[in-house]
Formats: sequence, structure tokens, C-alpha cells
Amino acid sequence: MSVNYHAFQSRGVLFSDYEVVCKQWRDEFTGYDPVKIAGVLHLEYDAEYLYLTYYRRPYRLRLADGMLEKQEDETWTESLYFNESMSIYHLLHFTKDLPTVSGKWVPSHTIDGVVSRNPAVKDPLLTPFEQNYAGRVEELKKACLEAGGKEFKTGDAAYEFEVFPMLHLRLIFWDRDEDFPAQAQVLVDQCITDFVHYETVGCMIADLLERI
Repeated sequence: MSVNYHAFQSRGVLFSDYEVVCKQWRDEFTGYDPVKIAGVLHLEYDAEYLYLTYYRRPYRLRLADGMLEKQEDETWTESLYFNESMSIYHLLHFTKDLPTVSGKWVPSHTIDGVVSRNPAVKDPLLTPFEQNYAGRVEELKKACLEAGGKEFKTGDAAYEFEVFPMLHLRLIFWDRDEDFPAQAQVLVDQCITDFVHYETVGCMIADLLERI
């Protein structure tokens, strides 16, 4: 099963709707001491909050009760979706003491340790994306730029996106031709699990594709 499957199921679902998981993670970070993680990830904090960005948008963790908030215009809201919440909680929970950014890019589906996959099983996130942008490369390029992507040269369209300042994703798209359908691939740093669980990557990919 694709590591993107659960992230696909959770798209558009509020984190608070998963009551057990929501309570588990808020309890995990209730009374959280941010000193160590702030030093590792170069984050800012004060007596009440730990601050970070996700896809360049401001978020903060309320230290007293483990609640996540995101900034909307000039206000903060606790209404977060499942995938963005898990991406942030997992970053704070799974980051190693000395994490490494290797600079070596690998396909996202290779980091979970699964040796073989059934090619007949379509990726629930990438397959609809491929179909949506087949024959629409220029529209995809515009959408990627508007979503904060930085272009690089490969395929028919390729863009790098900042998920967290220390973690980026690369999206590569090959348009359909007379022999093959459109294909998309997401690359991650080989050492991404120094920062997050491998299943977290599906959450980040789901949020990226929604932004595009």
C-alpha cells in the first residue's frame, strides 16, 4: 500500500475530528520544553509559544497545552487539518539530536523500506494530480510558482518547495505523449527520516498538491 494512502484519506479532515489522535498529540506536548528542539531546528520561542513555519506559513505550538495554531491574516486559529498537524507534531517529535540534510534526492516512495510494490496499484495522491495536469504543463508551471516553488531543470516541469526551512520536496512532472501517460514524482532528501517519520512524507505531499 502506498505511504500516501492515509494522507489521501485525511485530506480536508480537521485534526480535531480525530479525537483520540488529537488528544494523544496535544497531551504529548502539554508543558513542552522547547529549548532542545529550538536549538536543533533553529526555531524561535518565548514563555508561551514555539514558533515555526510550514510551507512558509506561520504556525505556533502553545506550550501550556500542546495546541497548534496557524496564522490567518492578522489572527491565529486552532482550526488545523490533520495532515498539517501531523507534519508539525512529527517534526518536533521525531527529529534526531544531530539530524542530517544529505543533499541527495531520492523518490519519496523509497524511504519506507518496502522492496517491491504492485505497479497496478495507483498512487492515491499522484495519480489524480497527473491526470489533472496532463496536457496542461504551462498551467502547472504557473501554479507551482504561485505555490512558492523554485524551478529547476528536468522533465517537463520541475519545482522545489520549502516544507520546513530544513526540509524541502521536489516535484517533477513529465507530460503525456503518444507512448506514455503523464507522470509525476516527488523527491525527498535521503535523510528525511532524521526529521520525520516516513509516513509523515505522505502528509506533506498531500498538502503540497493541494496548494498547487
